[in-house]
Amino acid sequence: MIQKNKPLQPTKQRSVRRCALVASAQVIEPLSGTRLSGRTSEIGLGGCYVDVLNPLPNGTLVELRILRDQGVFEAKAKVVYIDPGFGMGVAFTEMTADKRAVLEAWLVEIVSQFKSVS
Repeated sequence: MIQKNKPLQPTKQRSVRRCALVASAQVIEPLSGTRLSGRTSEIGLGGCYVDVLNPLPNGTLVELRILRDQGVFEAKAKVVYIDPGFGMGVAFTEMTADKRAVLEAWLVEIVSQFKSVS
């Protein structure tokens, strides 16, 4: 009996490196008004991972708010993959220049802290 090959699972490929960052996150799905509270575990210029027990479905468009120290980062994003019961990866789709500057400053800080420890 010949078995057909199972389709390969898509890999989670990122175009931009992510850095470890634990911060409070709020995810809002504007069409239904669904609000999720969670935390980030990693972030980069292109997106982040949000730890939540009940992730939203792939393709869902959301508004994301990340709070860290005194800073706040906000962006529109899209759920690009989910880990049921654990969280979801989101790709940023739109952000203002000032919010991008906040994110870039966080990443510079994270990378410089990492280099000083190494």
